[in-house]
Amino acid sequence: MEDPFLAYSPFAGSDNLILRHSHEILISFLIYHFVVGLWFAPLANRLVFGKHYTQLEDKKVKLNFDIHTVSMVQCVISLALAWPILLEPLSTSVVAYQSSYNSMVAAVTCGYFVWDLVVCVEHFSMFGVGFLGHALASLYVFAVSLTPFCQSWIGKFLIFEASTPFVNVNWYISQLSRSATKPVVPLWFNALNGALLILTFFVVRILWGFSAVFILIRQFWMERHVVPMWLPLTVMPLNVGLDALNVLWLNKMMRIAKKMARGSKKDSKMG
Repeated sequence: MEDPFLAYSPFAGSDNLILRHSHEILISFLIYHFVVGLWFAPLANRLVFGKHYTQLEDKKVKLNFDIHTVSMVQCVISLALAWPILLEPLSTSVVAYQSSYNSMVAAVTCGYFVWDLVVCVEHFSMFGVGFLGHALASLYVFAVSLTPFCQSWIGKFLIFEASTPFVNVNWYISQLSRSATKPVVPLWFNALNGALLILTFFVVRILWGFSAVFILIRQFWMERHVVPMWLPLTVMPLNVGLDALNVLWLNKMMRIAKKMARGSKKDSKMG
């Protein structure tokens, strides 16, 4: 597949992929910031959540609603873009292979993580070091793919976003339940979403995440004579760090799920 927007690049003839696709990075950031973040997310939240959103007095919670909605849009876009390149052969060279479509996907993703980084810096007191580190590491990994490096892996890493819709729905339900006098959604829906969240998170971010690390290490070793050492020495620790962060988040999800299960059992006994 080819990049349909490459013709609009002011640097279309450049050998530097970051420069060649810089217009897509910039446009992606601007769309996520102004169109999705400042217009679509508040509009969608007003329509979907009504007074649960419009009557919020806590600006931080309202901001979090908007951020989760931007995240929901991003995961849909990422999965749609990743689908055509998801099954590219694992044996593809990590340094020799590149395509304009893969570079476009990386550029669009970089634009999102630039937005994510800006949000994490601006609201550091709310999100802390963990989310800031995740934004920085993710931005670096996708930016490095425009050197080019591991371009055939772009779709394989974006598949991590398969768990994001369930993460966001879980957050929405948790937030709405705080101010509601009765259950906002049926218990079975909450339980189903929680189960799908833990299952998809484990499969794509833990099982596949750590498997990808070992496969990549093998590829780096096979191409060690042509791979610039600074690339695997920076990319791999970041990937391992992100995987470790995912383990911590999964552990937190499991603790919350167990707490909810104990709570529902107590309620049923009382009933």
